[in-house]
Amino acid sequence: MEIKFIYPRWGSGDVNWTEFFKKVKEAGYDGVEIDLPLRGIEKYDVLNRLKDYELEFVGQHWETKDVKFSDHKENFKRHLYNLVEAEPLFVNSHTGMDFFSFSQNGELLLLAEEIEDETGVRITHETHRSRFCFAAHIGALFLKEFPFLKLTADFSHWCCVAESLLENQKVSVEKAIDHSFHIHARVGSSQSPQIIDPRDELYKEEFTVFMGWWNKIIDKALSRKDDYITITPEYGPFPYTLYAPNTTQALGNQWEINEFIRKEIMLKRKQVLGSV
Repeated sequence: MEIKFIYPRWGSGDVNWTEFFKKVKEAGYDGVEIDLPLRGIEKYDVLNRLKDYELEFVGQHWETKDVKFSDHKENFKRHLYNLVEAEPLFVNSHTGMDFFSFSQNGELLLLAEEIEDETGVRITHETHRSRFCFAAHIGALFLKEFPFLKLTADFSHWCCVAESLLENQKVSVEKAIDHSFHIHARVGSSQSPQIIDPRDELYKEEFTVFMGWWNKIIDKALSRKDDYITITPEYGPFPYTLYAPNTTQALGNQWEINEFIRKEIMLKRKQVLGSV
């Protein structure tokens, strides 16, 4: 099984697409995780540049935040089709809202499943604050009701919501791991969705816990005999990255920390995965 490392566009929005793709390619990443404009010339320009650099891509949907459910559902559908028609590796979706009812969020999950069945493009749903799957115990309820669900595991959000490293919610976490097909490799804590720097010994416990979760997800993919598992190192920009007081100087370097995470995962998995 192959590990495909994906680099996020998040945090590089001020870099032109050509420069961004060139840097990611030269660093040895397999692809990028990006949203796309709704059709138009700009969308196809981005896709053509991707082909020039022979990069794969994960389509990221995050834009739909309408409060009125009928509008939300229509825009959700529009954005998913916009991504799947571009033939990504798969789509990672920020699905639903935490204030929608269980049945409303369920409608969106069923809609995404219909689009996946129709197009053959996998759609995973991110464990993210403010969305349907904003907490571990809520995720477990949806996984029970909708066993077809595939998740993007970003457990940093769940830690922040629960004010813990989820040590008291192991059953829910294990269930989520069984359903995880993509990893957002960012280390969080009981008080934030992102620690200042995972290289800091102060955060050794958090780093160890998260590495353990990621390894379990990789092992699960191996047991399913998947061809690959995708991992996006996702240390984020401000306000995830804190600034030094009264400055705009980031306390951590996004690129350096994402590279550190990637190399740590590669090191831990080398014996199992051979060429990775």
